[in-house]
Amino acid sequence: MASKLPRRLFQLVEAMQGNRRHTTATLAAQLGVSERTIRRDLGRLQDLDLPVDSRPGRNGGVTLPSGALLPSLRFTDDELLALVLSLRQATSGEDSELQHAATTALRRLETVLSPVTRERIGALQRALAPGRRSDKAPVPVPSQHVFALAEAIDKQRRIHISYRSPGEFPLNDDPATERSSPVITLRQVDPYGLARVGPWYLVAFCHLRQDLRTFRVDRIRNVAPTDESFVRPTAFDAYRHVTESIAMAPGQGSLICRALLGTDMETASRLTPLTTVVLEPVPEGVRLSVKLASDEMFWFATLLLRFPFSVRIEGPQELLAAAHRAAERANSMVSLSSSAVA
Repeated sequence: MASKLPRRLFQLVEAMQGNRRHTTATLAAQLGVSERTIRRDLGRLQDLDLPVDSRPGRNGGVTLPSGALLPSLRFTDDELLALVLSLRQATSGEDSELQHAATTALRRLETVLSPVTRERIGALQRALAPGRRSDKAPVPVPSQHVFALAEAIDKQRRIHISYRSPGEFPLNDDPATERSSPVITLRQVDPYGLARVGPWYLVAFCHLRQDLRTFRVDRIRNVAPTDESFVRPTAFDAYRHVTESIAMAPGQGSLICRALLGTDMETASRLTPLTTVVLEPVPEGVRLSVKLASDEMFWFATLLLRFPFSVRIEGPQELLAAAHRAAERANSMVSLSSSAVA
């Protein structure tokens, strides 16, 4: 049946699906056609045996049950998570046409899912902090944990988790420093948000530590919801909290590098190739901070050269020395090129 529907009829079906009733006037305005066209298209849908519900009168209108074009679809948790993440990734890219297509596809997918599954997808989308694509390697997690955490975040319900050491932060993935007998602790936490920066992270207020903590989801062994509620801080940015925590974690290196960028926060966030950095607005522009190892100084200095705005290195001396080496190398390249041309 779907192959018989032209694009405008698909748009009409999408506009009508759901519980709310629509008038021909509102549908015409939404689709940019005349009411006469809407009435004709409604007749075509009825001819195709679609269950168009039309009621006359002041409180009447037309509606179409969700999933009218397809039978209800069922997915495993792993399949559902893969679908949502793939479409979310497309919606956060720079291709505007792909963004629109992914958004439309996600909305269309929701119309052919059961109400329970549709609510789980909505909870995941609301709980997952938007962010840029990470260059860090992904770490597999149980999809049922992701959905359980997302639902607790969305409903603002306190949870119990059993968590395997090493602790929340500092991050340290070096096997040589792992304990031979990992410690499992039971935590009561208020979950604020999920972020995916390679591994999955949960940002939550930990009642054991009486402070905000960041937990790696792959180290969570169990999630148990409670009936207790909490109030999440307004406009809390879980993605920013995670990336800044990683950027300044002890395992990242021993040198805190800072540079003043002559631009605004939006531009700095968009053009900074590093996923895990601290960006803070200052009167002169934006201060970039990150903790790195000594052997990363030259690489970081050349990275700063790529910015199309002014950059002033604030420290440390190792980064300034690396920038001087980069400048000397660039001058040497220019001199050799000039000599070859001459």
